[in-house]
This record gives sequence, structure tokens and C-alpha cells, in this order.
Amino acid sequence: RQIMQAAFDAFEVQENVLAEILLGYLREADGVRIIGKPRVTAGDRVPTISFVVEGVQSEAIVRRVDAARIGIRFGDFYARHLIEALGLAPQGGVVRVSIAHYNIVDEMTRLVECLAHAIADLRPR
Repeated sequence: RQIMQAAFDAFEVQENVLAEILLGYLREADGVRIIGKPRVTAGDRVPTISFVVEGVQSEAIVRRVDAARIGIRFGDFYARHLIEALGLAPQGGVVRVSIAHYNIVDEMTRLVECLAHAIADLRPR
């Protein structure tokens, strides 16, 4: 049991490192709204991050990032009423990144670079 717990603790530490890289970018990016807590602190945030960009359809961001062969998704993720209540349905829901699919800092850095380019290209000026 102790060995398994140590492994899960190590997973959590790595997921938090990767999540904070993404959240750090999203916190600083113009027009980005993070859905949920904007920071990783004391195990109170799951490693699934959702956000929207003002004036940009969520699908457009995902399609741009897909072109770089990086898998992220968009939509309501079976929380249609919440998306509607948050006023995000007209944007096609949220962009969602599941950190569980990233293992190393280089992978997350590549995702952030692709997101930055996609958002810069798509955001109205």
C-alpha cells in the first residue's frame, strides 16, 4: 500500500507541475477566462483545465491545435446546463485540456506554444 501511495503522490506532483505551466500561461493571456481555480494549490484542483477566449469560438482553438497533432477538446462535456448558465454556449462551450495525457514539461511547453499561436491568430484585434 505504501508503495502504491508513493506512486500516486508522485503522479499528483507531476500533474501539478504540468497544470501550473498551462495555468500560468492562461492567467497571463489576454482575453482568457479560466473556468475553475486559476492556480494549483494543496491538491484542491483536478488536472483537467477548461477555459474560453473572449471573441473566439472554442472549436476554432481546438482545430488550430489539432493541426499540430495535439489533442485537446471543446464542448459542454455533459454539463450543458452549466455551460448555458455561464453564458458560454454561444462560444461552443469551453476548451478542455486533460493533463493526464501529458507526461513531461516539454510536452506541456509545446501545448502552451501552440495555444499561444492559435489564440493570437484567432483573437479579434
